[in-house]
Amino acid sequence: MFSFLRWSSGSAALLGVTMTFAAIVPVTISAPTVAQTTSPSPSPGAEVNFSDVAPDFWARPFIQALAQRNIITGFPNGTFRPQQPVERAEFATMIAKAFEQNQVRQLGESGFTDVPGDYWAASEIQEAFQTGFMVGYGGTLFFPEQPIPRAQAITALANGLRLSPNGTPANILRSYYQDAGWIPAYAINPIAAATQANIVVNYPNVKALNPLRNLTRAEAAALLYQALVRQGKIEPLPNNVAATNYIVGRNNAIGQTSSTTTSTSNNGSSTSTTSSTTTSTSDTRGSTNTTTSTTSTTEPGDIYALSTLNFTTLSSALKTAGLADTLKGKGPYTVFAPTDEAFAALPKETLNKLLQPENRETLTKILKYHVVSGELTTDQLKRGELKTLEDRPINIQINPGTNQIAVNDASVTQPNIKASNGVIHAINEVLIPPDINLNQLGK
Repeated sequence: MFSFLRWSSGSAALLGVTMTFAAIVPVTISAPTVAQTTSPSPSPGAEVNFSDVAPDFWARPFIQALAQRNIITGFPNGTFRPQQPVERAEFATMIAKAFEQNQVRQLGESGFTDVPGDYWAASEIQEAFQTGFMVGYGGTLFFPEQPIPRAQAITALANGLRLSPNGTPANILRSYYQDAGWIPAYAINPIAAATQANIVVNYPNVKALNPLRNLTRAEAAALLYQALVRQGKIEPLPNNVAATNYIVGRNNAIGQTSSTTTSTSNNGSSTSTTSSTTTSTSDTRGSTNTTTSTTSTTEPGDIYALSTLNFTTLSSALKTAGLADTLKGKGPYTVFAPTDEAFAALPKETLNKLLQPENRETLTKILKYHVVSGELTTDQLKRGELKTLEDRPINIQINPGTNQIAVNDASVTQPNIKASNGVIHAINEVLIPPDINLNQLGK
């Protein structure tokens, strides 16, 4: 039942293989619009206030603490841009400032081919790689300007801090996250370890990891802060700070131990697990014991249910088109699911028109063009045409050197997301049937 959460030895190797499925996008080496990069200070400085970080903003304590240490910095106009996605080069720079880890490997003499020696973050990228935090794609590419997903960022911190899970990773993840089935294979062990180490911070729902969503600057500050707490470099946030509500496991104290008792029942159609977890925490103010009971299913949700977690635009479109019930059905189906970023790449007026009642038939055709009958994982996909529910074929291409899968002109960015009624493959473009002209949509 946990086949989609299995992990094999050699996490670094598996990460390298799995990440070859990431979108292969053109890399433009140009001066990015990033925060100021100053040298980190070993001790807190004066309080730093950003004009776009309100006093009651959920991540303000994390942001302020790291800004005082110059681990993270703002922009010249006095803003922090907390909701802005973090690019891989930027995250490497944050890591280089935050941690002083020993080198565990050597970057080859040629380095990463898409990171020239004069690139603004070249030395930080090299350090993040050599200290074991971050890896490249296919051994030669780093994709410095590609946004970093939350799963990848948490994995980087867990690997760099040499964390290992205590227990079965699948059980750990299921006990904490309602969307554990979305965690990529390479990230299962590291995220389980980071969760136990109280590094993971989820806002606004502490049980929603959103592993495929791009990391924001506010979230990066929270993760880095908690990683430094783990190292003993920063004090944990006080219990009365609201931000502690979003730390997985409520890391309000210095020490935490957990024990979980799990019982399983099978009613013939589904399997459920009830876990009782006792957590003991202690700090200089005393100790507390908390017992919680949670019930979760060990089977993943249906395709539509999973789409509401990490493919929000797609799920909205499915509902508008009247296809939600279809993808809640028995199936099985294979869905090539455009990410939110893929929909956002469409002209805004086009997306708005597609969601209007007068264009429902066109929207339905487009969405059905992303669905194939039967469950086809990546090892079952073959080169050539696949017939869709729209009764028109899509073209599957597989690069034998990198195992990169393309669907028409789109790339599979996250394969094999297991659902109870099939499988989802995330793609980075919206597929348009050849008989659809988006310029002719009704107003």
